[in-house]
Amino acid sequence: MRRLGEEIDQARGRAGQGGPDGRGDVTSGAAMGFGLRVGIELIAGLLVGLGLGWLADRYIGTRPWGLIAGFFLGSAAGLVGVIRAAQGMDGGPPGRGRG
Repeated sequence: MRRLGEEIDQARGRAGQGGPDGRGDVTSGAAMGFGLRVGIELIAGLLVGLGLGWLADRYIGTRPWGLIAGFFLGSAAGLVGVIRAAQGMDGGPPGRGRG
C-alpha cells in the first residue's frame, strides 16, 4: 500500500499536479487569468468603439456610419491589446518589441 502511494506521488510530480496545496498545477491559474485578460481586452475595446460610434451618430447625425466605424476601430484596438499581451508572455522585459 505504501508503494502505491509513492507511485502516485511520483506520477503527480511528473505531471505537474503537485502544487503547493496539492490541488493541481500552479500554471493552470495563470493560463486562465491570461485567457480572461485577452477576452476582456477584446470586449472592452469593442464596447468602447461601439459607444463612441453611437455617440457620434447621435450628436453628429452620421447614422449608421459612426457605429460602423466605431465597431472597426474598437475591434482594432482590442486586437492591439491582445497582441501586446501575447508578446509579454515570452518572459522578456515588458514593452520591448522583437527585432
